[in-house]
Amino acid sequence: MKFELQDLNIPFGCKIVKNDFTTYNPDTDFSEERNFFYLTEDLLQIEFVSQNLIIDLGWYGDLSTNQGIFKIYIIENMDWDNPLRIEESKSQIEITIKLELVLQEIKNEID
Repeated sequence: MKFELQDLNIPFGCKIVKNDFTTYNPDTDFSEERNFFYLTEDLLQIEFVSQNLIIDLGWYGDLSTNQGIFKIYIIENMDWDNPLRIEESKSQIEITIKLELVLQEIKNEID
């Protein structure tokens, strides 16, 4: 089974630095092999360059036992030690919804 890149509503003006975020959901489609292939701490990174913001998505946990979660970090001015906000979910579907909400909130603040 091959999982495609997750469709996302990326606001105009964002820079996609990395995108390996697929439709694979370890909550419902788990296999150790799939986890090793589809999950890393570096799944997606989007920059709002004019705001000095980075949206970073990764999966954190034990790939073998599937004990982990997706995390979205909102980083300002490259201050990785003090994220503005962190969103988490075990579910790929839920983290996708949270990601799109975060992106829309930032876009609305800019507009």
